[in-house]
Amino acid sequence: MNGLFFIINPAAGHGRGSKVWGKVKKELERKKISYRSFFTEYPGHAEILARQVATIQNYHLNTIIVVGGEGTMYEVVNGLSSFNNIQIGFIRAGNGNDFLRGVKLHARPVKTIRSILQRLKQPVKLDDLGVFRLEGKKSYYFTESIGIGLDAEVVKVSEEIPLKNLMVMLHMNYFTFIISFFKVFFRYQPVALQVSVDGRMTTYTNVWFITTSALPSHYGKMKGATNEDPADGNLDVTIVRNINRLQLFMLLTFRLVGKRLKSEAIETFRCKAIKVHSESPLLVQADGEIVGEVPVIISVRKSHIALLK
Repeated sequence: MNGLFFIINPAAGHGRGSKVWGKVKKELERKKISYRSFFTEYPGHAEILARQVATIQNYHLNTIIVVGGEGTMYEVVNGLSSFNNIQIGFIRAGNGNDFLRGVKLHARPVKTIRSILQRLKQPVKLDDLGVFRLEGKKSYYFTESIGIGLDAEVVKVSEEIPLKNLMVMLHMNYFTFIISFFKVFFRYQPVALQVSVDGRMTTYTNVWFITTSALPSHYGKMKGATNEDPADGNLDVTIVRNINRLQLFMLLTFRLVGKRLKSEAIETFRCKAIKVHSESPLLVQADGEIVGEVPVIISVRKSHIALLK
């Protein structure tokens, strides 16, 4: 490999991608590190760029570093899905759509690139990669989580907030999340879901949301399934159900519910694959991007990706 390869989304975070890249670029030049950079021009372009770079490198590509948001990362991961043992670095510059995590505080770009460069000197450790497939469509990959139900609705509404761009410019992204959450929270109705876990079917009633991850993840104040080993070949699933609106609010924001109620409301387990079906339309989000509706099949591709963050 001659130098590093960067895929930059300059529009991420309402133009923050360009500013973040400027800081990263200065650090690379200060350290006299050789690199090549590619800029996205439209939605889906990062996936095409990643596939082209890997192909041109004749399957000898070692590392691509993404500068953008979760959506850009999602595209790059899918662009590299047919290539093995590629390290993907991530320098966050997006708005952040993670459910119940609000808007993550962006790590300092210079500190992040220094950390990534240091990790490149260490042995490659491969982590699991999540896989999902919607009915009638091909398989796609995700790195953070799949959310079904309430969380996906919050993501959808957050993209439609009229003053979102202004809030981004004023660094008030968190208010976008708060507004979106409450707009959805007071009207959303829990649903019945048919869930097949490793081939065994179960019907869950009064479900607020399901989250599934292949890598360590968390959901605000609520402690759900936590994957201690990101390369064990398992999905971690959290189902929240059979709890009223007030109790759910107290659970998600303050964890102020009794142990008994918490144990009854939150079910966590590990599995190799899960299929979720609903009689009514229900949104699905992957890594903070709305990808469609159930039914959806989610599985894991063991030890396939090296994520550097």
